[in-house]
This record gives sequence, C-alpha cells and structure tokens, in this order.
Amino acid sequence: MTKYESQVYTVRATQAHAYERMSNLKNFEALKEILEQPGVVERMVENLPPEHKDKITPEKLQQIREQLENVVFSEDAVSFESKMGLMTLAITDRQEPKLVKMQGVGTPVDVSLWVQFLPQGVYESKMKVTIGVELNFFVRKMVEKHIKQAPDGIAQFLCYLLALN
Repeated sequence: MTKYESQVYTVRATQAHAYERMSNLKNFEALKEILEQPGVVERMVENLPPEHKDKITPEKLQQIREQLENVVFSEDAVSFESKMGLMTLAITDRQEPKLVKMQGVGTPVDVSLWVQFLPQGVYESKMKVTIGVELNFFVRKMVEKHIKQAPDGIAQFLCYLLALN
C-alpha cells in the first residue's frame, strides 16, 4: 500500500472538538444544509489556495450540491452511489483525541484514510491527512499525480468543516 500525506494544517478548533466532529461522521450531514446557505460557498472559495480558485465554477458548485444529495452519513460511515455501485468510507479505529482511521468498502481498490490531530494552543489544533492506496504499477502511474493532491485537498476541506460550530 502506497501512502500519501498532506501538509500539516491548522484547524481553528481545539483538538478535542476537531476529533469529536471527525469521529462521528453524522456531523457532516449538516454540510448539505450549509452549502445551501447564501454566501457560504463563496466564503469557502475565498479560502482556497489561488491555484484552485479558477477551477471552481458555478456549474461545478451545482454539481457538488447535486452529488451531496445522494450521500448518506451515519455515525460510523459515509456512503454514496457511483458508476461502480455503492461505495462506503467506514471508520475502523478511533483513538481519542488524536486519530480517526477509515477504510473503503465496495471501492474498486483498497483505500484507507487517516486523520490525525495534535493540540496547538488553546483554541487551535494541528491536523494531517494520510491516504493509503493499493494500486498496480500501471494504474498508479496514470493516477498518481491526482492522488498526491488528494490529502491536501481533503485536509483543506476538513479545516473548514471541523471549525464549524
């Protein structure tokens, strides 16, 4: 299994709060409602790194909203329909307050995700995302560029979501 790590990011939430939100995936159900609120998406886009801002179009945002309608969140898993069938990312390990591990179920390749938290000051924490993927040599060469970017993209997204009250 090849591992890809994000940079270390600052979350504007305590380690305990960030872990609490991440360890219960049902908390992300609110994402559907949040994205419908006026101005929220625009603020999210403002916080993106400059190289990603031009990739977010109104059409792309609408596509994301539509895809989220079919996502099902439970305490231990997030599931969605894809062209390849039902896929799930399920929590396999919780180590309070520092780590949440997840594993893909029904995914075309073996995939895992680790989200690690460390305390930083009174009101913030540090977070790192690691993705593990089992790919054969040929497939890895085709998709590795995109997979290398995924941990940072997920971490940036989680920084915003975990800081919400």
